[in-house]
Amino acid sequence: MRRFLVFLLLGPLIGFAVFAVRDVLGGKIFGGPIGLLVGLPFAYVFGLPIVLVMWFEDWLLEGWMGLWPKLLTSAVTGYVAVIALLVIATTRQLSLRETLTFGIVGAIPAVICSWLARSTPRIAGDRVNNG
Repeated sequence: MRRFLVFLLLGPLIGFAVFAVRDVLGGKIFGGPIGLLVGLPFAYVFGLPIVLVMWFEDWLLEGWMGLWPKLLTSAVTGYVAVIALLVIATTRQLSLRETLTFGIVGAIPAVICSWLARSTPRIAGDRVNNG
């Protein structure tokens, strides 16, 4: 449940922050403070399907690989999921550069959420004393 909440609550928020930084560094300002207020709910609406894909991949691979390979697969999954949504939902022709750089909007939140949601390994001698 913790993993799901981390992805659900933080994923779109981090993705929106990365989107804003990407646009500002690209020379685009998307509406100032009003754009931030109006854009954040849209980040959750459009980010929900992507977050669910990232969460499922992270949950599925939790016990199968170490932390660094799982973070890499999470980054790839987030990158591909965001680009897939962009290609499906866009109404204008995008350049290859715009499309490929948009993938970081999914890759960075996927890595951060996967890292935050990781389960801590149990140590053999670490037991809770219920006595």
